[in-house]
Amino acid sequence: MILVEGDAELRTSLAKALGDAGCTVATAPDGLSFYRQLSEQNFAVVVVDLTLPDQPGQVLIDYARRQTASAIVAIGARGEVEIRVGCYQAGADLFLQTPVDPQELAAAVSNLARRHVQLRDAAQRLVGWRLQVHRRALDIPGAGTLELSPRECQLLDLLSPGSGAAVRRCELLDRLYARRDESAERALETLVRRTRRKIAGHHPGPSPILTQHGVGYAFATPLMRT
Repeated sequence: MILVEGDAELRTSLAKALGDAGCTVATAPDGLSFYRQLSEQNFAVVVVDLTLPDQPGQVLIDYARRQTASAIVAIGARGEVEIRVGCYQAGADLFLQTPVDPQELAAAVSNLARRHVQLRDAAQRLVGWRLQVHRRALDIPGAGTLELSPRECQLLDLLSPGSGAAVRRCELLDRLYARRDESAERALETLVRRTRRKIAGHHPGPSPILTQHGVGYAFATPLMRT
């Protein structure tokens, strides 16, 4: 888990209490540190104080909800209905008013982490394919984890809805290369071919990356994104 708390004394005491309760805790004093750590590691639970030195905690909550599958706890000194509702609308799973009882926070984090693991495992059993965006890795059913290049990961991320509907070539060109010239077209074809070949080395059988002629590319099976 990661604890984002601007008050150094409170951050230290909460992190110690969580650690004593058996949680593995990373800490961040502000939004910038949080974003950097989130880009490098997946966290089952994110705890965010609403009052941070560089930006409102709700901004971090919204970002974490859109970019991760983490459970999110908001903590704040003010517990008015409008503030709590704003946190839930931003994506928080739980709001706790400060001063937070360390035992209550530890129990909440442990419960949310357990549910996170259960839901993740259930989704993996159901879906099979999983794209770990921050790790740049693809989990292949029955074949382990495949490391991806940044561009390969970006391609699969764009195809990750996995509904079978094609993503148009023009959209892929814009998102991957920010242009639609002949050079970008060739680069896209090379990227798709290389990604298919890499997956084929671990997953025999038809490639999950389908070409829909005249339209673009699709991922043939559900692909969970974490």
